[in-house]
Amino acid sequence: MRANRWQGSFRRTAAAWTLGAALGAGLVATPAAAQSFDELTAARSAVSGSPTDAAAQLRLGNALLEARDFAGAKGAFEAALRQRQNWVDALWGLARIRMAQGDYEEARNACRRVVSAAGESAPSGHVCMGQAYLVWRRSSLAIEEFDKALAADASNAGALSGLGDAHARANQIDQAIEKYRAAVASDAGLLEARLGLATMLERKNDAAGAIAELRTALGVRSWSADAHYNLGRLLTADTEAIGHLAQAVAIRPSFTDAQVEYGRRLSAVGRWPDAVAPLRTAFGQRPNVAQVSELLGIALWKTGELGEAETRLRAAIEGVPNSPRGNEALGEVIVAAGRIEEGLRFLETAANLEATNPMLPLRLAEILRGQGRNTLATGWLEKAVKIKPDLSRAYAMHADILFEQGRYAESRGLYEKALAGDGVGIDRTRLQGRLDQLRSLAPQP
Repeated sequence: MRANRWQGSFRRTAAAWTLGAALGAGLVATPAAAQSFDELTAARSAVSGSPTDAAAQLRLGNALLEARDFAGAKGAFEAALRQRQNWVDALWGLARIRMAQGDYEEARNACRRVVSAAGESAPSGHVCMGQAYLVWRRSSLAIEEFDKALAADASNAGALSGLGDAHARANQIDQAIEKYRAAVASDAGLLEARLGLATMLERKNDAAGAIAELRTALGVRSWSADAHYNLGRLLTADTEAIGHLAQAVAIRPSFTDAQVEYGRRLSAVGRWPDAVAPLRTAFGQRPNVAQVSELLGIALWKTGELGEAETRLRAAIEGVPNSPRGNEALGEVIVAAGRIEEGLRFLETAANLEATNPMLPLRLAEILRGQGRNTLATGWLEKAVKIKPDLSRAYAMHADILFEQGRYAESRGLYEKALAGDGVGIDRTRLQGRLDQLRSLAPQP
């Protein structure tokens, strides 16, 4: 599970402010209720109404950081500090920016300001430094800092959550779960501990537990892009999943993984025009990732934008030549463009790559039959029914070919198999009528 979460120690007061602000803004609601970042809008409004209010600037900084607008968040936190010098919460905000950017040295420098403002012995400075060390991938040093914080405050939730992060980095899943649970027991409003716990539960194949924690996380902060994204990934109900993913990308447009998953889930339910927008966004952010190009190419094909679809799909196959779905989609695009022979080659490649999929040889047979190439079509139909012996469409097509060739006795048996098969995609009335006709043309001996 992706973990672009806020790093650091949030005291109970900060957690209470976060939950209270979300409730006050009416944000704890149905995820799909509004595909916009309402907290950011509310925070900007609060600052506009009171530019010298340090708390309003802090709120804006937090919202901008969630959106990954680092420059804007930095400006807001610094504005808060101009009104309230050495305010630890605002200094923490500046440190979290650097942590989110993966900049250890700047994170460490920012944490030194936290230490200076809070005092050498204060837990918050040690927790901040511990998180900075995790950015540097120095877990042992991070653990030392978290232990120092706990020596000063044995129930410090930020330190306990930080230890969970350190264990998670070392793939010590059970230990990480223990520390995250201790953190939320100490502070139920600590978002990063909830997200970390969900991550570990998913890694233990406890999807239900992970989903429950993510739902709780959204009760803490309904505008958590990571919670929305991970719920969207894990939920099986398409409508709810799509709603969460829509919120994730509304909150954080630069969240490429969420854009990809959003487009993928929309594609899975046939909402191809809707899928194009997030996939275009993801492609703009990661133009060289084959999976993104493939998903966008497929969505463009389904919406009839064949020229761009072919470009994207060729790029995808260049990156991953053995993708059955990419070869299939490119073949279909080229066939739709009227270049049948070239398209058939890609479709045949797809069929060979995904040898257990009966629909690919069936599709090849359909195209070949449309070209009047019944002998080749028959060969693919025989492959299809070897994979799926009750494939009614394949039997019906083969029977039609034999009927047209005057091979009535053979076609009769295939029509009967078509009617006895899975029944998908056939006109039972037509097939039964053909059987009735055959009884006079080729009576049973």
